[in-house]
Amino acid sequence: MIVSRKFRLRSLWTFGWPNLARVLLWSIAVTAAYQVLGWTELAVPFLPIATIGTAVAFYVGFKNNASYDRLWEARKIWGAVVNASRTWAYQVRSLVGHQGAEPDAAPAEIRRLVRRQVAWVHALRIQLRRSSALNTADPDLPQYRMMRGIHCDGDLLEVDDALARFCDAEDRAALEGVKNTAARLLDLQTRHLADLKRRGLLDGFEHSDLMRQVVACVECQGKAERIKNFPFPRQYANFSAIFVHIFSALLPFGLLESLADIGPNQVWLTVPFTALVSWVFYSMEQVGDASEDPFESGVNDVPMSAICRTIEIELRDALGEPDLPQPLAPVEGLIL
Repeated sequence: MIVSRKFRLRSLWTFGWPNLARVLLWSIAVTAAYQVLGWTELAVPFLPIATIGTAVAFYVGFKNNASYDRLWEARKIWGAVVNASRTWAYQVRSLVGHQGAEPDAAPAEIRRLVRRQVAWVHALRIQLRRSSALNTADPDLPQYRMMRGIHCDGDLLEVDDALARFCDAEDRAALEGVKNTAARLLDLQTRHLADLKRRGLLDGFEHSDLMRQVVACVECQGKAERIKNFPFPRQYANFSAIFVHIFSALLPFGLLESLADIGPNQVWLTVPFTALVSWVFYSMEQVGDASEDPFESGVNDVPMSAICRTIEIELRDALGEPDLPQPLAPVEGLIL
């Protein structure tokens, strides 16, 4: 995610230079053919091209709105994960063993429940960041290329590494070979709560309250997996790019005659004006592309690593653990 207040010039260049180079070469060729070779029949009225541009702008705007909705929903999901994790820790500390038959066992049970929640948020992050068969995005696109090297401590861990840090041997054995580790961790939470109820460390009302938080986590995971596993419809994404290419290719033909009427050499203004207008359209198109998949480690990715680190710090602090990690800091204005 971009966290700096200003968009850096280098970032603009990274996103814009390939399209800008193509448009410049094309507009120079068209203008030279008109001015140098005398192919005046290349000039066309600007009105139909302007009409196409208006339609393309509406279409690209629709795509960007839909992409932003996916991005913002993903961020709201992770906001709900934060709230559910905090509430879980608070309730576990307050309810487990409060009036139980085994009060001496409560601290160990509390620690196990809370640390398993930390394992769940890390497992969910790692699973969402894994490449999906449905996601065929080019890793060399600017939104992914810019994030290379912007990794944080623990960001590249596999699920097994996260489990080794926060789960005991019994949990790790129960999770061995599981396809959806995050979902199974929530299943372990429900079984653990049922066991605590049987042992008298939770009464019926306390068990029900804690189960609501497990259900909230299940809902958050399901919503995140829906965004991950249902890609942005390609009929919208691909046609948007095609329409922008068509408009940019036609644009210099519509500018030739209008600029030639200003003066004999003013027709060469077709080149910078074509480049400027095309850059605006290509930038709008790329903004949508960079936002449509919020869990793919792109430049507009939801900062799951930073959110998970925040949850880890707060929940481990609630347990009174020492040597807490530091919050993740942005690198070059970017954070994962």
